[in-house]
Amino acid sequence: MTAAVATLVVGVVVGYMAQRSRMCFVGGIRDFMLIRDTRLLMGLVAFGLVAWVGFPIAGLLVGERALPQFPQDAMSTGITVLGAVGVGYTSVLANGCPLRQHVLAAQGVKSSVAYLVGFFAGAIAFHAWTEPVLLRLLP
Repeated sequence: MTAAVATLVVGVVVGYMAQRSRMCFVGGIRDFMLIRDTRLLMGLVAFGLVAWVGFPIAGLLVGERALPQFPQDAMSTGITVLGAVGVGYTSVLANGCPLRQHVLAAQGVKSSVAYLVGFFAGAIAFHAWTEPVLLRLLP
């Protein structure tokens, strides 16, 4: 129960901050490429820096290994990057990143709700069918 409440509280705080800051990774890259505006790109840079510092610290706190194990981690990282490129490409076609789609769906935009239904259906299909096959293929 504590984890569910903590997740809800963190989700509300992050969602509020994302909505107020208009953070959108795809929009930041788009604006930088088209008009050299770096305002939205700062969210992507901040996210990368926090992840770069935060993940190793979190790994040390919970006792995870510090160095990746190759080749299994290289293959799973490659598969993850391939999936992320697919989600990013689809998101660009849908006019925004998944975070933006969540914010727009919360504001009542029906096309964003439809996008998220497909997004979550794809995640369920991946975990139900694709992930078990990939886990058998990995050494």
